[in-house]
This record gives sequence, C-alpha cells and structure tokens, in this order.
Amino acid sequence: MAGVSRPRELLRNAVGFNELLGQAIAMIAPLGAVAATLTGAAASALGSLPLAYLIGIVGVLAWINVPYQFSKKIASAGGFYDFVSQGVGRRVGLFTGYLYLFSYFNVVTNAVLFVAGVFIPSMLEQFFGIKLPWWTWIPLFLAFLALIVVPAYLGIRPSLRYSLASSLTEIALLIIFSAILLAKFSSRLSLLPFTPIPAHGWGPVFVGMILAIFSMSGSSAAVYIAEETREPLKNVKRAVLISFLVTGVVFVLTSYAMVIAWGISKMSSFAPSGVPGLILADKYIGAWFTALLLAFMINSLYAGSLAPLNSAARLLYALARDGAAHDRLADVHPKYRTPHVSILFLAVLSAVVILIAGLALGPFNGFLYLIDASAVALFLGHMLGDVALPFFYRKQGEFNAILHGLAPVVSFIILLFGFYYSFVPPTFPINYAIITTAIFAAIVAALVAAGKISARPGLAAQPQPPSVAVPPITRSGSE
Repeated sequence: MAGVSRPRELLRNAVGFNELLGQAIAMIAPLGAVAATLTGAAASALGSLPLAYLIGIVGVLAWINVPYQFSKKIASAGGFYDFVSQGVGRRVGLFTGYLYLFSYFNVVTNAVLFVAGVFIPSMLEQFFGIKLPWWTWIPLFLAFLALIVVPAYLGIRPSLRYSLASSLTEIALLIIFSAILLAKFSSRLSLLPFTPIPAHGWGPVFVGMILAIFSMSGSSAAVYIAEETREPLKNVKRAVLISFLVTGVVFVLTSYAMVIAWGISKMSSFAPSGVPGLILADKYIGAWFTALLLAFMINSLYAGSLAPLNSAARLLYALARDGAAHDRLADVHPKYRTPHVSILFLAVLSAVVILIAGLALGPFNGFLYLIDASAVALFLGHMLGDVALPFFYRKQGEFNAILHGLAPVVSFIILLFGFYYSFVPPTFPINYAIITTAIFAAIVAALVAAGKISARPGLAAQPQPPSVAVPPITRSGSE
C-alpha cells in the first residue's frame, strides 16, 4: 500500500536456548525418523543397525561441525547462504542459499505427502480395517498443511515452544519403549548388533550409515532462527550440538532395542513389515502404548514439517531482504513479526508441488521423489559449506587444522559416499529427483552467473544491534 511502512525486521530476542533446541530436535523428528529413516536403514544394515547408527554419530559430528563453527561468528536468518557467502563469495553463497531453500521446501512437501497419502491411510487400513478412497489424500494433505502454516504464521515463540514440548515427549516415549523391550528380552542382550554380519561384511553397514546420518543431521536447521534468538553466538551452536547428541544416543538405544526384540536372525523381515516399531509395541507392550506411539508419531511428522517451514521461510526472507528474491518476500507481519509473506508463498507453492507429485507419481512414489530431491540439494549445499569453512576461518586468522580443515574434508567425503550409495544406480523415482534437482541447480547457477540473481551485502556482514551481538565481518574482496 502506498505510503504505508512495511516492517522488515524479525522479532529480536524472541526465543532462547530451550526453544531453539525444540527447533533442532523437531527437524530431526525422532519418532518420525524411527518410522521412516531408521526402518530404511535397517533394510541394508539388518542386524547391524545399531552399529550403523553408532558409526553415523561420528559422521554427523563432522557434518554439524560446519554450522557449529560458522555459528560462532555469524547470526543470520540466511544460515548457509551467509555462511558460504562469507567464506567463498556472494555468488556461491546465493547458489548455496537456493539449494538449501529447495531442500527445506521439499522436506515440507515430502513430509506432508507422506502423512496424508501414505502414513494415515496405511495406519487406518492396518489397525482399523478402514480403506480410504484414493482421492482422500488430497483434502488430508490440505488440512495437514494448513495446520502447519497457522503456528508458523502466528509467531516463532509459540511454534518453537510447541516443538520443544512435543520433541521432548517423543524422546521420552522412545526411551520408555526401548527400556521395556530390553527388559522383556534381557536374555538376548549381546554385542552382536554392534558388529558386521559375517555373511555381508561392512558394505551394508555403511549403506545403512548414510541413512542414519541423514536422519540425525537435521539439527543444523536451528541456524536460520539466529536473528530471533537471545545470545545467538552462544545458543545456536549449543542447540545444534546438544540436539544431535541427545537424539544420536536415543537412536542407538532404540535401534538396539528393536533389533534385540525383533531378533537378529529375523531382521530381513523388519523393514518390509512397514511399521516395525508399532508392530513391536502392539505385540509386546499393548494397544494403549501403540495408540500413544502412533499419535506422537503423527505429531513428530507434524513438528518435523513445521520446523523446515520456519527455516525455509526465514532463508527466503533473508534472500529477499538482500535483493536476491522478490522484495515483498522480505515483509514481516506487523503484529506477529514473522516473515508471513514468505510463509504463505511457500505454503501455496507446497500445495501445488504436492498435488502434482501425488497425482503424477502416486502418493508413495511422489513422497520418495520429493525426499530424494531434497536430499540431493541438501548434500550439494552442505558440500559447499564444507568448502567455505576453511576459507572463512583463514580470513578470520583463526584457522584450526582439525576443526576447519580435517573435519570438513571428512564431511565432504561422507557426502560423496552418500551420493553414490543413495543415487547410484538411479532408479524410479530417484532418477526423476536427480534430474529435477539438477535442472533447478543449473537454472539458479545460470541466473547467478548472469547477474539475474544478485544480492547486496547481507545482514550477517554488517555490524549488528546489541541484541544480536554479531561482530562486524570483513567481506571477501572477490566480488
């Protein structure tokens, strides 16, 4: 509206460490990961699933070292966009920012499609004998998406407090679930699940490890809430690290308990069962606990959709604020102080993408297509973060050979393995996901190279208000 000032600044000091921890854990979505990613990892690792998660913890330490180290110096809604910009230049930063935006956006789309088109229909049919008409996933996904958008729109503080409460409940349920299973099968306890299966060797363990790393690496989403966090240079890095350590230990415990209860020699039937966690709960604990686990599993997928929407909206807001996206996307709601235009834009675009993917490929294949597209973009973006970290700390004059040299190299190598084992050979619908992401990346790269997508110096490069307390950072002279 002409003559009306549009707010452009997010709410400072809106959340503290606890809420940030909720964002980081919600992005990992512990119960949702047990339902989906852990089950997928078990298809390869079989009885060595706990070993895959234990090794995966080492891999994720190298992975999250990048956002941890950057977050010591930079507090920005742009996250990896600003991290890479400060390390190797604004053009590469813009490319990285759009890769992460694509990835987080498709975390939202794949989660919503999975819940509405796969999880809810399967649960209703398996546990209640209710077979829904094929088209019911459409109103289900629209309702689920609306439930995600509302708290994201109404403010960061209530949405993250909800994420924190639900995430801590999920962790408590997984610990109780694991403890009951281990107590019931105490006679089976052994260290065999922490060794490779003799007939298969280490190969399947490392394939499972890639998925284990993917399920534990979501804590870096906390970096996008930095501008709204009290003492961000202290709290963001703590939230990234502590959320990973807590969930990593829980994943090892849960995977071990489930392998012991299912039976090491019977693990070939674990993943094909579809919902092994619910099957174990129903068989050995009772219907009441199964219902509780199911409810919080859905809630986990809900919180795990809200978290990437919050992060993606703030990344898009940061890009728009710097002139690298439409100016209106940087508008902030005058009352709720959220990037409401970016939130609504991403919501509408999500609905369109989910509808197209679900109708064209079917809900299950559409879900696989969207999650694989997200993974390709995430791997590429994080590899650029690995490259940028040592350059950034050399400019700061604080380079450490292990933290800023060796660790990002290890992370880069792990991601290369991730590409190979996850996408080679490409099969349907993975091949479509790779092609889509490659086309998106090529278009963004061409637009950045041609100057069609460009940005002025971002917020992270400027002296910050005392409430954010980010020291001035000298920009690279490359651009």
